[in-house]
Amino acid sequence: MTSENSSCVQGSILGPRLFTLYLGDLSEEIQHDDIVTYADDSYVICHGSSIEELQERVTEISNRHVAYLRSKGMIVNASKTEIMVFEKDLVSFEIDGVKIDSTSSIKALGLTFQHDLKWTKHVDTILNKTRPKLALLRKIRKDLELEQYLKIATAQLFSKIYYASPVWLNETLSSDQWKRLKSLHYRILRVGTRDYKQKTSKKVLDVQCKRATPRMWSNYSTNMIVIKILRDRSPSFIFDTIMETHYTERRRADLAKFYDNSRGKVGKHRLCNRLSNLDNLPGWYGKDLNDHEIRIMLKDYLNFEYKDD
Repeated sequence: MTSENSSCVQGSILGPRLFTLYLGDLSEEIQHDDIVTYADDSYVICHGSSIEELQERVTEISNRHVAYLRSKGMIVNASKTEIMVFEKDLVSFEIDGVKIDSTSSIKALGLTFQHDLKWTKHVDTILNKTRPKLALLRKIRKDLELEQYLKIATAQLFSKIYYASPVWLNETLSSDQWKRLKSLHYRILRVGTRDYKQKTSKKVLDVQCKRATPRMWSNYSTNMIVIKILRDRSPSFIFDTIMETHYTERRRADLAKFYDNSRGKVGKHRLCNRLSNLDNLPGWYGKDLNDHEIRIMLKDYLNFEYKDD
C-alpha cells in the first residue's frame, strides 16, 4: 500500500518511525483491540461462536480497515489479503467487494502458522532454507578452522533454526518433527568436525562443538522467558495469566476439579505449562537477577553445552 502523491524513501531509518506515527491510531479508528502490527504488516485477530458470526465480524472490521487506509491516502489491494480460520475447513469472506477464501497456512513475521495449529510447514521451511547453505559450507569446510565454521553455521544455520523458538519449539511438536530438527542439528555438527562417516557419538559432537540440541534450546529459551516474567511482572499479572489457562470444572456439587487446559493444542504455549520446567531449578526465586545472570544460571542447570537430549 502506497500513497499516489507522497511516500517515504524505502530503506531509510526515519521511514519506519514515520509510518508507525502515520498509522498509530489504527486500532482506535477501526474500533478493534486485537491487532498486531509490525512495520507495514498488520494482522487483525477476530473470534466468533459460529462461522456465520465470524464471517460477519471479519467483513465488518476489514471494511472499516480498508476505509481507514483509504482515508490516509493508501492504495488498498483487497485481493492480497490473507485470512486463516483456526481449527476449521476453508471458509469464504467478502472484503471490499472481493471474495477471499481462507487459507490452510499463513506466513507472519517469518513464522508459518497452520489452521490446525501444527508446525509441520514451518519445520519444512527451516529444512528447505538450511539445506543448500549446509551443502555450501561442506564444500568450503576444508578451508576453515572449526571455530570459524561454527561462527558461520551459527549465523547462517542455527539462527534460522531457532528464530522465534519460544513460540513454536516446544512440546506441541510431534516426535517426527523433533527427530528432523535433531537430525539437522547433528548434520551441521558432523560437517564441522568432518565426521562424514558418523563415527563420532552425538555426546562427543556436542562437547566438541559446544552447541545446544533443539531440546536443550527449547528448555533454555522458555525457562528464560518464564523467569523474566516472574521477576518483572506483578503477582496479580501472574495469577490472572494462570487463571486464564485453567478453568474450574464441577463434576459433583461438593467436588471442584482444577482442569489443566494444556491438554489442548494451544495450551502448551502458555505460562502454566512452562512453570513445571522450573520445579527443580534451585535459587532463582527471591533473587534480583539480571538477564546475564539468568542465562548463566540456566546454562549451568541445563548442562547446556555438554548434554545429549
